[in-house]
Amino acid sequence: MSKTANPPTRVFSTGVVLSLAASAFFFWLWVDLYLRVDFNELGRHYDAEAQVVVTDSAFVWGLPAIGFLLLAAAQIAVRLRRRRADAASQTTPPPPMETRPG
Repeated sequence: MSKTANPPTRVFSTGVVLSLAASAFFFWLWVDLYLRVDFNELGRHYDAEAQVVVTDSAFVWGLPAIGFLLLAAAQIAVRLRRRRADAASQTTPPPPMETRPG
C-alpha cells in the first residue's frame, strides 16, 4: 500500500490575503478619520470648510482592523502548524509491528 504525499499547504492563501487587505483598509480608515484629526478637550473637531463637527468616536474603525489582522494571524498559525505536522508525519517512520506467536 503506497501512501501519496499531500501537496504542501500554502501559508498565504486567498483567505489570508483577503483578511490582510481588509485589515489594511480599516487601518487606513482609522488613521484617516481618527489619528489625523486634532480633537479638542470635549472630543470634537469642527471642520469650518465642510461645516461638519467630527467626534472622536471614529476610533471604532480600529476594531475591525485589529480583528481582521488577528484572523489572518490565526489562519497563518493554523497553516504553519498543519505544515509542521505534515512534515513530521512524512519524516518519521511508523513503529515496527510486534508479531506474537499464535
